[in-house]
Amino acid sequence: MRHYISIIILVLCLVACNRHSKHWETLMQVETFIVQRPDSALAVLERIDAEELSSKEEKAKHALLLSMAFDKNVIDKTDFEVLQPAIDYYKDNGSATDRLRTCYYQGRIYENQGNVAQAMTCFCEGIEQGADSEDLLTKANLYFSQGRIQDLLFEWDKEIDVLLKAAELYKAVGRQNSYYNCLAKVLNAYTQKKDYAQVEKYIAILKTDLHMVSPSIMADFYNAYITHVASRSTPERIHQVLDEYLTLIPENKLDYSSIALAYFELGEYEKALNAIKKDTVLETYTSQTRHHALLADIYRKKGEYELAFEAYDTYLVIRDKKLYDIYQSDTKFMEEKHSLEMQKAKETGAKDRLTIIVLVCIIVLMVLLYILNLIRKRLKDSRRKNALLEREKAHYEQMYNEVLAERNALDEMIADSSIKEETMEIIKKRLEVLNTIIVSHLSEKGTDVKRANDELERLIADRNDFIKSTRLTLEENYPHFFAYLKEKGVEDYEIDFCCLYAIGMKGKEIKSYTNLSRHYKDSSEVRQKLGLVESDTNLSKFLQNLLKNRPE
Repeated sequence: MRHYISIIILVLCLVACNRHSKHWETLMQVETFIVQRPDSALAVLERIDAEELSSKEEKAKHALLLSMAFDKNVIDKTDFEVLQPAIDYYKDNGSATDRLRTCYYQGRIYENQGNVAQAMTCFCEGIEQGADSEDLLTKANLYFSQGRIQDLLFEWDKEIDVLLKAAELYKAVGRQNSYYNCLAKVLNAYTQKKDYAQVEKYIAILKTDLHMVSPSIMADFYNAYITHVASRSTPERIHQVLDEYLTLIPENKLDYSSIALAYFELGEYEKALNAIKKDTVLETYTSQTRHHALLADIYRKKGEYELAFEAYDTYLVIRDKKLYDIYQSDTKFMEEKHSLEMQKAKETGAKDRLTIIVLVCIIVLMVLLYILNLIRKRLKDSRRKNALLEREKAHYEQMYNEVLAERNALDEMIADSSIKEETMEIIKKRLEVLNTIIVSHLSEKGTDVKRANDELERLIADRNDFIKSTRLTLEENYPHFFAYLKEKGVEDYEIDFCCLYAIGMKGKEIKSYTNLSRHYKDSSEVRQKLGLVESDTNLSKFLQNLLKNRPE
């Protein structure tokens, strides 16, 4: 039961930590197919109730995807009602792709409003914000939109630059038709510049793959092609291009101004006039100015000067109004303004970097001083440790020598056949330990010296255990020995070294072995208690005899 409760609590915690609603997974799926199936994406997105979205991130993603779907379904929005959550959120959040797309669709809305100045600003910001994005298609669309605005401003060089960037990106993502569309517009821009070498270059490129482009792009190509050959080629080539145009391009896509220009350059003014009168779709500034300028030239060639003047006057009105609108909106300087802002930001960044460099230098200097001080302390500690090591080395050498002396003494005891078997067994065990430690110490490498020395320390500490085990063994086998000593008033600690005398150890060895600083004094006191005088046998011999034989 407790196990199930733990699982339920864990699930509740996970649910509580999830800041996305049930629609988040749907949004992620829509993002994967919105480019290929924008109609399906729009249908799915419109069924999502925005009130059910749980976070700013979710609302921003839904707003951005919905704006993308509208644009890709050619539903031109002129307000920011849908996109605003994305604009607000992705200003400081989101990935480079989210920011790139938001700037692009924000610019498209401004463009739909006719506010090309703000549109260009958004497109410039989009390039900067989306520098790290891998959404090449949106980058290409952004550059293409910039080219469209540059065309309105007669900025042919800038238009060519961004269109070629767009063309490469379209080619990279396999958008063949868009790629050739960019090249067709580049051809038109070079035609406007009268850069005839580049015009011929792009005519050759496009004619090679003309069968691969759509009728609209083919029409754009021939419009530029006719404009080019009409002003520079022979009548034969003009007729050839005109015939190709009328044969290959559907009637509903024919540009009658281009046809009129071809007839005008051939000197067939009546045909030119009939053609241009069919040019009734004048939606753009370029088509309007071209139509009225060419109409004025045709009337002039026909000698109808009053009509020519009217057409030319209309051309001037349209042109001047357009120029006024351009300079009023200040669109022409948007890129320069953005560049200046970027330059200012770079200068500010350079100052910040200088400040950071100075701070880093100060920090590095402080670190170096700290390191030098640390090295000095470590050298001092090293000298102190070396001195300590030397003292420890001398200490362990002394202990090692003591162990060697002890082993030699015990070896001599083993050679004494008078020692009882039980005591001999204790001495042999002690010798085994001693020999093991000595061999270990001699064979240790430098890195294991501490372990060998620790063994020495432990061995020295075990001497008390050896004394106790020796005493217990003797006490069990020679009770008369202990009874006699106690009867004579010998203290317990004195009995300990009496046991060592009894098993054959000499006074010097016992002193080293037991580390008793009062050994000689204690020995004299024991002799007195046992009634021994200077002329009597030595203490060791007396105790050994006492151990072997009961006293009289």
